[in-house]
Amino acid sequence: MNLYLDAAKFISPKTSFAKCSASNFSDLQSAIQKLLPSLKSDPKRIYALLKSTIRYKEILDDVLKQAELLQYEKISYSIAIVLVHDFLISKTGITAGKGPLKDAILRHKTRLKGEFTKVKIKRGIRDLGEFNTSSNDRTIRWIRVNKIAPSTLPASLPFTETSEFPPPRGTICADPFIPHLYAVANTHTRQLVSTQAYQRGELILQDRASCFPAIILSPMSGETVIDACAAPGNKTTHLAAIMGNIGKVIAYELNPDRAKVLQRMVKRAGASIVRVENRDFTGAVPAEWEDVTKVMCDPSCSGSGIFRKEGFAITVSGDETEEQEKDGEDTSGDALAKRLLNLSIFQTQIMKHALTRFPKATRVVYSTCSIHAEENEDVVRKLLTDPEIAKLGWRAMGRENVIPTWHRRGWRDRFQGMEWPQTPEEIAEGCVRAEPIVDGGIGFFVAGFERNCAYTHKRAAGHDDDSEEWRGFDDAVDSRPVIETAIKRRNKKIKKNKRSA
Repeated sequence: MNLYLDAAKFISPKTSFAKCSASNFSDLQSAIQKLLPSLKSDPKRIYALLKSTIRYKEILDDVLKQAELLQYEKISYSIAIVLVHDFLISKTGITAGKGPLKDAILRHKTRLKGEFTKVKIKRGIRDLGEFNTSSNDRTIRWIRVNKIAPSTLPASLPFTETSEFPPPRGTICADPFIPHLYAVANTHTRQLVSTQAYQRGELILQDRASCFPAIILSPMSGETVIDACAAPGNKTTHLAAIMGNIGKVIAYELNPDRAKVLQRMVKRAGASIVRVENRDFTGAVPAEWEDVTKVMCDPSCSGSGIFRKEGFAITVSGDETEEQEKDGEDTSGDALAKRLLNLSIFQTQIMKHALTRFPKATRVVYSTCSIHAEENEDVVRKLLTDPEIAKLGWRAMGRENVIPTWHRRGWRDRFQGMEWPQTPEEIAEGCVRAEPIVDGGIGFFVAGFERNCAYTHKRAAGHDDDSEEWRGFDDAVDSRPVIETAIKRRNKKIKKNKRSA
């Protein structure tokens, strides 16, 4: 019985159990590690039991409700659901000796089995292999219509349009944030990838949050754009589509195998303006790409926002989907802290190269599929407070250009103390976050940087002097430091003139 008592510690209260089901299970692993000294059972068995219970949670909840077990027995929900899981679903049954808790379940075995059968019939489940996971029923599969093709959703797909979100099975919903993006229930994935439209690259499976970076970068037709960390290529081809396949997209990928995946993805999508560079982005210099105006950076990260849509690990012609790109983190405590530190150093280096090496660049977008502030807001803070970057005129983009209607923004507390030239609120509002499953897909973070190149070039040429035309102060900016500096310069000139006289 220790196995069930230990497992129940991670289910009570009921709300925290629901939260576990909306993760990539790394939080659950971390929680087990933290309580390891107090556990009496094998942690691997505890994790396996909890993961399977989460998988079938909706079915088990229906059975418990219809059988009214908790009304008849003095047993907690957390104990009941793991015991009923093993009684109904596990091949070994309840692996515990005779006792009051096991007896409480067995007293209702006929009713529980009857309600279990009814629930499966009601859901149209012939065997449990057809029921992927409770979270899968709530997760979304996103389809981006590739406008390079051009194409539309195939009429052969048996979907009816709906405004309901998440869309029920058999329906499709247009996304209000990303043009040409549609949502269907994850259970339709196999139908989608079996279509000729998918095989031809007319339809691309790409998570909604993964579409944010290209939309925020907003490249124009004819521009020269860099995708600094491009494989597997969903974001790269999205850039090309936004640009109408006119201009140039330089896609960097250091890993040779992933570069091949990127090449196949680009070819299938028909993104002829993409040039794949199988080398390190930090080796790129202005002389190579003098006309680069925008850069997109999605460097390696912990992958903590990624969760598996179980039963649908899709590989077509060796090409990985966006969700397969990273497996998610599997560390905790000091090891996780060290890993996040190393990743943030790497991420900052990549971004600093993008912000300082391309003189004509006016916009750079940074993104990760991480939920950790160390890789997200903290990296943004390091970049904005870097003297070299600040001197070049870079600022956080305003909310009005960063998917303004999206509800979840950056964490303001990570920017405390940054009062000039932008407040913590302004910087946080210029970032977007997506929570795993809760926001209809993977966990994600995006921040945009922009500058006025004309002003920056003028300063670099040494024309930022006292003779510049007075244009007044921006009401949004504290003018005192500027006034004090101007007064000091004026006083120095007066003293110099007196000495020369």
